[in-house]
Amino acid sequence: MSIDAIELTQRLLAVDTTNPPGAEDAAIDLLEAILGEAGFALRRHRFSPGRSNLVAHLAGRRPGPALAFTGHLDTVPLGDTAWSRHPLGEIDADGRIYGRGSSDMKGGVAAFVTAAIAAARTGTIGRDVVLVLTAGEERGCEGAVAMRRDKVELPEIGGWVVAEPTANRLGLGHKGALFLKLEFTGRTAHSAMPQLGDNAVYRAAQAALDIRDLELGGDAHPVLGSPTRNVSLLQGGHAINAVPDRAELVMDIRSVPGMDHDTLVEIVRQRTGRQAALSILYDLPPVWTNEQDAFVARCRAALSKHGCRDTSPIGMPFFTDAAILAAMAPAPVVIIGPGEPAQAHRTDEWCEMAEIERSVDIYRTLIAD
Repeated sequence: MSIDAIELTQRLLAVDTTNPPGAEDAAIDLLEAILGEAGFALRRHRFSPGRSNLVAHLAGRRPGPALAFTGHLDTVPLGDTAWSRHPLGEIDADGRIYGRGSSDMKGGVAAFVTAAIAAARTGTIGRDVVLVLTAGEERGCEGAVAMRRDKVELPEIGGWVVAEPTANRLGLGHKGALFLKLEFTGRTAHSAMPQLGDNAVYRAAQAALDIRDLELGGDAHPVLGSPTRNVSLLQGGHAINAVPDRAELVMDIRSVPGMDHDTLVEIVRQRTGRQAALSILYDLPPVWTNEQDAFVARCRAALSKHGCRDTSPIGMPFFTDAAILAAMAPAPVVIIGPGEPAQAHRTDEWCEMAEIERSVDIYRTLIAD
């Protein structure tokens, strides 16, 4: 069988996989049928009603570790701003395909599925190829975390290609993400007699200021830059005329390679005076591959072959499923995908159709290598 990457992108965009709730099963159903017909061995991992991951395995001509591609099927909500394009897919004469997930990252998924099916049809395949299609990446890699929790087995992997949007640039990794929630308690009283209470909002507000001034330690990464921290949510109280006895804040730390997340948790705990109940919402380590790795050299050669003139390494501002999957099956990671990074999560999101087709060629070259 043969399949067209643009057509497959359209079919995936037409399936609403907004997360929450996710409901990625319809998109997984579509890909499972296509890959099964092409001769892939399939394993479906259901982790929640209407939500699944899919691992597809194609045997190669040579023994050795497999080449793995991964991508997620969920998308973020549309937002409150009205779209001028159809959010479930529209092709324009400007050479772009529009729709939620066109760049992040259904175009990338369509590209590597198309490339792998073409390799299966023509026999132009080196070592085994594994496709890991996930649900729930947009909310803390839910699908990949469930795979780790349920001990889903992956074969030995020689290299991971994450098809997140890089405009077909060579991404070698991304920062880690550590999201923490701090819950503060106090004692309620009438707001006309605040001296009788203990204001939990004041405690949370002081912690937010302490976090603003927090020194995380660690050196800046030459490509990813410095670690960052941000208080993103702060809420509390129950009535306008009462001293609040509850408040909470949520903070977001983006770490760089070499930083230990357990140490970061303890730094936050110490800085906030241990006044809060601390819980970890997301804990995704940073990912980085040495530029001198042989797998990187092969990816750089494939990019150059297909007209990508700038193959200098870049780092991505977002996290990916590689934070989990590359720990389950350790191997070098590159991030190469057709989407525009700046289009992720944007109103009227788009992807250049020519870049989707270029990705297919890049991926086919890697599969044949």
